[in-house]
Amino acid sequence: MKIDKFFLAQNMAFLISIPPESNLAKLLSFCLATKVREKTPGTEILKLTYQLMENPSQLPYWTQDIMGHDLDYRTEEWEALAKMDIKDAKEFMAILEQELKDLNF
Repeated sequence: MKIDKFFLAQNMAFLISIPPESNLAKLLSFCLATKVREKTPGTEILKLTYQLMENPSQLPYWTQDIMGHDLDYRTEEWEALAKMDIKDAKEFMAILEQELKDLNF
């Protein structure tokens, strides 16, 4: 995958605009803590992630799938998952969706 400078700048600006204690920040921190197998194509991860966006109530199952994708559950992944403090997946994702709508990006 070739990433150009504009794409990188756009994504960096998006990340900078996210409030650090938001559900969105917690989900992105979880994503950064996870690892995938070296030979896993980005399209496979994109497909799994898009499925979550289409069915937000699957968040608990998605996190387990993503964490276990490399067949290694690391401490950093568990810590990031715990910081998400998910008590109700639908509510967590509803708040996240509202946070996305409220971003001034």
